[in-house]
Amino acid sequence: MKKIATYIINHSFPHRECEWWVFLFLILFLCSCHKETGPSREELARRDSIALHVGLMPVADCLPFYLAERTGIYERLGLEVRLHTYQAQLDIDTALARGHVDVGYSDLARAILLQQDSVDVRAIATFEGRLDLITPRRGRVRKLDQLKEKMVAVARHSITDYWSDRLTDSATIRRADIFRPQINDVRIRTDMLCNGTMDAAFLPEPYATEALQRGHHKNFSTNGLSPKLVVLLATGKALNNADRQQQIELLLKGYTQALARDAKHSAVRDSLPSILNDFCQTPDSLISRVIGSMPPFQPLSSPKGSDAEAALKWLQGRGKIKKGHTIDSLFSSKINID
Repeated sequence: MKKIATYIINHSFPHRECEWWVFLFLILFLCSCHKETGPSREELARRDSIALHVGLMPVADCLPFYLAERTGIYERLGLEVRLHTYQAQLDIDTALARGHVDVGYSDLARAILLQQDSVDVRAIATFEGRLDLITPRRGRVRKLDQLKEKMVAVARHSITDYWSDRLTDSATIRRADIFRPQINDVRIRTDMLCNGTMDAAFLPEPYATEALQRGHHKNFSTNGLSPKLVVLLATGKALNNADRQQQIELLLKGYTQALARDAKHSAVRDSLPSILNDFCQTPDSLISRVIGSMPPFQPLSSPKGSDAEAALKWLQGRGKIKKGHTIDSLFSSKINID
């Protein structure tokens, strides 16, 4: 570039004192000609508007979505998707209510409450939704009947709150006899449990396995128990749009493909360390142990009416349901899981 500028200066300008001005002009001109331009702001906005926006939590149920994105599964399926990570389930519910996401990770109890508040959502898939009750290694709780007058961290009116009620019932403890501080952020809930601030906490994976690897104790697990309350919700607006329906089906297809590749120990598994570090904030020193110890990912299934009935009955017992409210419109037949 300098040779070109020098040639033009030597052959075109008799006054050498102007050389540096011309040289500077030519440098700027040539640089602007070779400048690479990315997508315009309008193009980025257009692509964002046609993409499927999905609200997720950094928990094991959602990790296959991240795996499908990181390993190019969604790109190969032709799905333009935006995965939005929220640390608390209530934040996803708010995003669904405000139309910031088309699909979101939630549970049937929260879905019923959203519908009651005139938010048009439908349950389209059910997750395993496993929770473990973990107590600190230096705490005073070793049996369920020792939870009386102890602090159990939950997210209010959600699956964690539901199972805390089930626990007190089985341990013959009055529900009012345990304190349930609302710790919605799952990372903060884990850290408070591990540093002894809480007497117990309901933790999803991979946080439960992380706590166990740190030497804390598991006192209860929902593994294999019913009802299955954790679901993927879609807005009515998305389900009534043919293009969005197709995108949702591709979203679920990518989830299934990520599970299949994980089962074969392919390159998908290699993406887990960075996902756990980036989204779950799993300590570097524990990542390999967590991956080796946490339960395998489970496939999605269709929501069941019996699970919704259990959630409705529980909310009614808490006085949270208006008289006459039903769950008739809680499910959608437009998305087929099986």
